[in-house]
Amino acid sequence: MSWLDFSRVVLIGSIFYSRHKIVEDHDKGIFDKNRAEELILKQEELSDHYQIEGILDVVAETREAIVKYIDFVADVTDRPFILDGYLEARLEGLKFVKETGLSDRVIYNSINPINTREELEAIKDARIKHAIIFDYDPSYTSPSRRILLLSGDGRKESLIQRAKQLGIENMMIDVVPTDIKSLGEVIETLLLVKSTYPYPAGCGPANVSYYMADYLKEELDTGILVSSVDSAAQLFSDFLLYGPIERADIAFQSAYIVEEIKEGLSMKLHEFLGGSHD
Repeated sequence: MSWLDFSRVVLIGSIFYSRHKIVEDHDKGIFDKNRAEELILKQEELSDHYQIEGILDVVAETREAIVKYIDFVADVTDRPFILDGYLEARLEGLKFVKETGLSDRVIYNSINPINTREELEAIKDARIKHAIIFDYDPSYTSPSRRILLLSGDGRKESLIQRAKQLGIENMMIDVVPTDIKSLGEVIETLLLVKSTYPYPAGCGPANVSYYMADYLKEELDTGILVSSVDSAAQLFSDFLLYGPIERADIAFQSAYIVEEIKEGLSMKLHEFLGGSHD
């Protein structure tokens, strides 16, 4: 797999997530294949139209389900995809992609402060080369302390060093917003990460959208809510986990507008911040 192009934002849509309506049985991995293919091809159509790269976040709850999901996705699209979900599902997914020669297409989610020994061994054994670094710990929420998660501070092992020891060559730093109030800290963290490390950094604004939708109930239109939060997060992000793949239309249209605005900057953000994605 050629690595992702982060010259413009990369959008990531989740499929087969918990309570996804196209899934009839999350334990057995039974789903509406026609609808799933429609959603995947729709995202690819939007990706081609707006010239914004789009990939899938494949989420599974069980060992049986992840095998079916990966097998289906690998057949429908030739683009890389994120291996995600419950731990037991991820472990089975790692075994499956190794056996089927799909390891090079997988972006593993994630290298994080609570990886188990079994999980780390499975990542290394599957020869995974691409991974998301989950830059979040409840006791390390401030921007400066999130940097310490990446670099190590004596108490916490460096997540970047951990990834390198596993053979990870390409990393995506996810700075993880949890609610609307955390988004400001996330933006500050993005600035710090991009000025410190050469890796693409981004976040999952869908977490904020979920929180706001619940908090404000019917007061805000979903489209306005999603596009507003995505736009704020995108200005300093190289990738966005925008949430359910059904929101692809909103995500890509919003991203296109923000990318056009960024094109008008006289100095590219990563150059201003001193970072590089080379």
